[in-house]
Amino acid sequence: MFEHSCDRSVEKRLIETLTSFLTCGDSGGIKEVTSQPPEEDKFQELKIATAEAMTKLQDPLVLFEPESLRMVLQEWLSQLEKTFAIKDFSGISGTCNSSTTSNEDVLLFDESKNGILVEDNEKEKRDSLGNEETVDHKACESVNSLREPLDDLFRVCSPWSIANGLWKDLAELTTLCLELNVLNSEIKSTSEHEDHTLQEHSSEILACQFLKKYFFLLDLKRAKESIKLTYANNHCVWDTFIEGLKEMASSNPTYMEMEEGDLPTKLKLVDDSVPFDSPLLIAYATQLYEKFGESALRSLIKFYPSILPSDVMQLCHHHPAQFLAYLDSLVKSRPEDHRQSFLESLLQPESLRLDWLLLAVSHDAPPSTSTMDDEGNPRPHSHLFSWGYSQLILHLIKLPADFTTKEKMTDICRSRGFWPGYLTLCLELERRREAFTNIVYLNDMSLMDGDSGWIPETMEEWKLLLHLVQNKNTKPDPQNSPNGSFSDGPSPVNLENVALLLAKAMGPDRAWSLLQECGLTLELSERFTRTCNILRIAEKRQRALIQSMLEKCDRFLWSQQA
Repeated sequence: MFEHSCDRSVEKRLIETLTSFLTCGDSGGIKEVTSQPPEEDKFQELKIATAEAMTKLQDPLVLFEPESLRMVLQEWLSQLEKTFAIKDFSGISGTCNSSTTSNEDVLLFDESKNGILVEDNEKEKRDSLGNEETVDHKACESVNSLREPLDDLFRVCSPWSIANGLWKDLAELTTLCLELNVLNSEIKSTSEHEDHTLQEHSSEILACQFLKKYFFLLDLKRAKESIKLTYANNHCVWDTFIEGLKEMASSNPTYMEMEEGDLPTKLKLVDDSVPFDSPLLIAYATQLYEKFGESALRSLIKFYPSILPSDVMQLCHHHPAQFLAYLDSLVKSRPEDHRQSFLESLLQPESLRLDWLLLAVSHDAPPSTSTMDDEGNPRPHSHLFSWGYSQLILHLIKLPADFTTKEKMTDICRSRGFWPGYLTLCLELERRREAFTNIVYLNDMSLMDGDSGWIPETMEEWKLLLHLVQNKNTKPDPQNSPNGSFSDGPSPVNLENVALLLAKAMGPDRAWSLLQECGLTLELSERFTRTCNILRIAEKRQRALIQSMLEKCDRFLWSQQA
């Protein structure tokens, strides 16, 4: 489900990107500053191939036909690979410096860049994360096993100066290749004897290699969004992207100063020195998280919307409970009457709703043995237990959604024993029989009182409720209630209390007739009889009062006519 939703989100994003080709102009282009004349000889063939590709992309029959578009990009990518082949870098000296290049020399894609080739000095910082997913381990090991010695070079800047116009087209096509998963110019047939793990993760391996080779050409903001959608469940690609951002930021004095100091000091440093719209901001956030953990995540709220919840999800994918703490704090940072709409705006793609709900009901929650019996039915009063993220859960389930999504949310709440959310969703889905069955198990009459209570609406529902109460197991549950004892808890759901509720809702006479029909009158106490008598007296007085008011109104109207 999550993967299908991601595919739809990727398609939507690509359509928006591709459509811009038909209407693009000079405005909003890439700002590239070059201090040296272009290397005409090196780029001559690439310029021709790029011009041809851009011309073909103006054709709607190519632009909106995925296979044709991929063929155009694959043909162009072969020329890009020739031009920037690693063997051609042996004579680079003038435009490339070491990693100590000044901050002015390391410029962003949308702020302009000069050439530099830096060696990848990334280290496996995730060795200490023992709970990393098995899939991630396999993919990362596959990436490492396929690397050649020169593949460890992370190209964060171009080895040569490139003219503005050509740079703009190169960046557009390179980013489009990443978004459409055109990562290699060769079409390889899969060998029957090829390792199954490598087959499964070949796309992720190619993506990591593509990022390393052409990082200096990518639109970093678009690349980040594409990686989050396409490789949401494979974090090696995200980690590779972050390593590239770290390489770009490593020569920045601010990044080096952040090696020392406490969290407030570093936050102020980032706030003062790094533009909020900078793609490098997530690299600084990663550095803070690696040092300070969950407390750093909570502090990232101040950088919203430059850093989105989807970014933080990737940042702490090894520790989902920490993401919940961030999301809960982010939602609570908004005024109470705006929290639900704000949360809805964060659900991109829509599948995040189910992912976040499952996380929220799985962390800081009472044990399932306290909320459900051996058969999966609610334990008495278990809806009163405290849940760490109950407000966030209720916000999620109250948001508008299609019927299928609501059903899945209902199943999640039931499987985890979050009964307040389960009953709310049953009300929306008109699953009233299930709701009454579980209210009887929860043994709390307050669930059927008040404006938001579950009062039966038809004679059939009253009969169902009476039947459920009559057949309820009356043996006391051995566990304690959330308040310490059942005697201090809410009024129980028993025949007496349900009969009284029936009399108040339908009147004593109709209630008595229904109880006689169900054969339950002998089980009622004198308290019920006295209450019914009081209700009859109240009804007579009410009818008399209404009659008196009608007569007064009638006399007044006649007097006005006279």
